[in-house]
Amino acid sequence: MEFLWNLVAFVIALGVLVSFHEYGHFWVARKLGVKVLTFSVGFGKPLFEKTGKDGVRYVLAAIPLGGYVKMLDEREAPVKPEEVSMAFNRQSVWTRIAIVLAGPVANFLLAIALYWIVFISGQNVIIPVVGEIDETSIAGKAGLSYRDQIVAVDGEPVTTLQDMTLKLVARIGEQGHIKFKVRRFDVRQVGQSPSISGVEKELRLNIDQWQVDSARPEVMHSLGIYHFLEFSEIGVISLGDAADKAGIRIGDQLISIDGEKANLWQDMAKILAMSAGKEVKIEIRRNGELILIPVVIGSQVIEGKNLGKLGVSRDFEPFFIKQKYGVIDSFSKAVDKTYSMIELTTRVFGKLFSGEISVKSLSGPVSIAKGAGQSANIGLISFLLFVAGISVNLGFINLLPVPMLDGGHLLYFVIELVKGKPLAERTQEFGLQVGMMMVFALMAFAIFNDFSRI
Repeated sequence: MEFLWNLVAFVIALGVLVSFHEYGHFWVARKLGVKVLTFSVGFGKPLFEKTGKDGVRYVLAAIPLGGYVKMLDEREAPVKPEEVSMAFNRQSVWTRIAIVLAGPVANFLLAIALYWIVFISGQNVIIPVVGEIDETSIAGKAGLSYRDQIVAVDGEPVTTLQDMTLKLVARIGEQGHIKFKVRRFDVRQVGQSPSISGVEKELRLNIDQWQVDSARPEVMHSLGIYHFLEFSEIGVISLGDAADKAGIRIGDQLISIDGEKANLWQDMAKILAMSAGKEVKIEIRRNGELILIPVVIGSQVIEGKNLGKLGVSRDFEPFFIKQKYGVIDSFSKAVDKTYSMIELTTRVFGKLFSGEISVKSLSGPVSIAKGAGQSANIGLISFLLFVAGISVNLGFINLLPVPMLDGGHLLYFVIELVKGKPLAERTQEFGLQVGMMMVFALMAFAIFNDFSRI
């Protein structure tokens, strides 16, 4: 079921992205007087096709990993004398540049539109509060501690966990220090609201030895930082369930279960899932004191499986804030967000090519499908944010100067402007073959990376 959900979300996301990209080419070509023959979303065998009143053949094809707009071109087939002026190859260099550039630009405009919708609609965002620190890690050695809220990275304010993560991603592969400004965050107790103390401190994280696991590149974890919501501190207890009966309290921090480390929710959940009906000894920290509590784990049936149930959960509310803006402010923030994502993508790709970031961190369609499914599962706003981010990446990748991509065509046109004449067709065809091999090899490597992470 998860696979099917991921696949559906992936096809919807990619369908929207490809449609907008190709429509950018299509719209500008038509506006500039070039005849369009085919508009296709997808490659391979057509699943649906129809010739419109405008004479364009509209196609929905089986492989949703791209699309194309086929224009009238004398290099591909004979052209009627009365239509020669509408052939792509007969257009000025600047007209051809505009048509090719329109696809990536459409992706950037789509990202702005999606971010605009998100900012107008409002979103619940997670604030960056530290739950667990590996004392031997980069963050631990710098003095970052439990319940610190990170309010700035390298002098730039961060409000959300995503803001902070993106700032860290931009520093991967570099040397020197990352500067954190932190404040003490007092997590809400029963009947109280969370508060942040006014005392701020600045920490310097030495990243000379920073290594990010390319197979599972969780940037925060690589620095030794775990968010409070990952940390096994009890926020809610279900009355009558195992934890309640055993005397576990709100605010208790789980340390281990039968001697097995369980201070992170994901670790605790794995252990509990296999402990239905068993009596276990749970070690907790309460007011700084370690206590060992015997607990008979309850059970619950999920998707036909009998899984353990402790009856505890996190209290999410203190760690979320609502971000919502007016129409004008939302548009401004959407433009800024898109620009910052383009800037970040440029830096990351630069580091990939320079070797500062391992190519093992590249993701392919499997990872994208998983991300699409997970974001769609969270909600529409999360899915829109995911699609916006992928749209920026798609626009950027298509601008790379690789023959077969839009950027490769732009490279040819720039050379034509400089030389005063186009490259020989044989040279262009050779470049196209090389470009295809590069793109397919990179795609194959990215897919290999995807499966290595499963």
